[in-house]
Amino acid sequence: MKLLLLRKCVIALVGVLLVSLAAHGARLENLFQTEVDAAGRDAVSRDAALKQALQDVLVRVTGSVAALSDPAAQQIIDRPGRLVEQFRFQETPATVAGEPAQLRLWAQFDGVSLARDIRRAGLPYWGQERPDVLLWLAVDDRGRRYVVSETAESEVTAALMQSAARRGLPLTLPLMDLQDQRAVQFTDVWGGFIAALQAGSERYRPQVILVGKVGHSGVSGGWRADWNLLGAGSNRSWGFHAATLNAAVSRGVAEATEWLASKYALVASGNTTLTLEVEGIRNLGDYARTYEYLVSLTPVEQVQVATATGEQVAFSLRLNAEERSLLQIITLGKVLETVEDPSAWRFRLTP
Repeated sequence: MKLLLLRKCVIALVGVLLVSLAAHGARLENLFQTEVDAAGRDAVSRDAALKQALQDVLVRVTGSVAALSDPAAQQIIDRPGRLVEQFRFQETPATVAGEPAQLRLWAQFDGVSLARDIRRAGLPYWGQERPDVLLWLAVDDRGRRYVVSETAESEVTAALMQSAARRGLPLTLPLMDLQDQRAVQFTDVWGGFIAALQAGSERYRPQVILVGKVGHSGVSGGWRADWNLLGAGSNRSWGFHAATLNAAVSRGVAEATEWLASKYALVASGNTTLTLEVEGIRNLGDYARTYEYLVSLTPVEQVQVATATGEQVAFSLRLNAEERSLLQIITLGKVLETVEDPSAWRFRLTP
């Protein structure tokens, strides 16, 4: 009887689920939008700008600049008109007095069609399920030492957030209020004292911690940047030189995103089916929340209720990627927690 009731309620819940799904991916709601420079409003300039816009979006949803070199990616980029949903020109005031305003083109692409083309081309696809990343960044600017914060209005903060937006990375900067200042000092970030950084990060509940330090380089006259990424099942460290501070922080975010995409972006495979059991479904609201979450996951093509017993519901899922891809993505969310070995596909709905 309960199973029949749940199935009948699916149709009634469709409208609610569509609204909820949009909220579920709110941090990445602009995944298929971008804005680029345009040389003019004529057809040739417009098409060139649309190609650049589609190229930028393709980097964001594959997670990698290298994907653009694939001939299949070039075939997608060469035909932006069939994927664009809407676009408009807009002028940005010049930053230098006397200079003309910069013409920009804003474009919105069809995410469903683009995802289909990417999968057909055999390219990796990185959907809305992305880890929350907390960045601790220490800057030593010729003796002026500080930890970059969310509340400080600076070129560095703007460069970080712009780079994160271009790559579709959910990036959070610490507030650096009294609580943060007591927990984390500049020397903790600069010295890479992981225990202090992990303790100071608890209030933000990130899935990944990105640690960076940037200072003037005595060798090249530019900037030296060192980065450490903690999470996604392993740690990774790297460093490089950059000409400017903004370039150093933008490149750090870009390279961190590329590495995360290598872990979470999916390559389509043949359809497979598995049964996933969820405990703790006590009412219709719990069922709706679970169903909504499963439907929203990128590897999931279809969700059906298999059985319902007491507070446990078994869902039959049809996947377009490998099972391990689904498991990786579920671990990113905060909706389902494992009951035992995750490979057993038994989970509990979180409060």
